[in-house]
Amino acid sequence: MEETDDILSFFLQDKPARILLETQKNGRTYPADISKALAATYSHIVRVIQKLEEMGLIKSEKQGRTKFITLTEPGENVAHHLEGLEMSLKRLVEDKEKGGKKQEKLEAKEEK
Repeated sequence: MEETDDILSFFLQDKPARILLETQKNGRTYPADISKALAATYSHIVRVIQKLEEMGLIKSEKQGRTKFITLTEPGENVAHHLEGLEMSLKRLVEDKEKGGKKQEKLEAKEEK
C-alpha cells in the first residue's frame, strides 16, 4: 500500500503529469525543450524524468552528447488517461462557469 501511496503522491504533483503530457504531444523530445515548455529548471526536469524512467514510463537514449526521451507503452497509457482527466476537469470548469452565468442572468431577470 505504501508504494501505491508514493506513486499517487508523485503523480498528484504538477510536473510529472505535465512532463508525460508534453512528451506525448511532442513525441521524441529533449529534456531542455520540456524544461522551457514547463518553465522549470533543467535540473528539476531531469530529476523528475529519471524518476519516470525508473517507473518505466519514459525511456531515454543518448546520441552523442544529446539525450532524447520518449514514452514507453505504459507511459503512453498513463499519458492518455491524464489527457482524459485534464479534458474532464476543463469541461467541469467550463460547465460551472456557464452555470454561474446562467444563474446571474436569472437573478438579473428576477430583479426587474
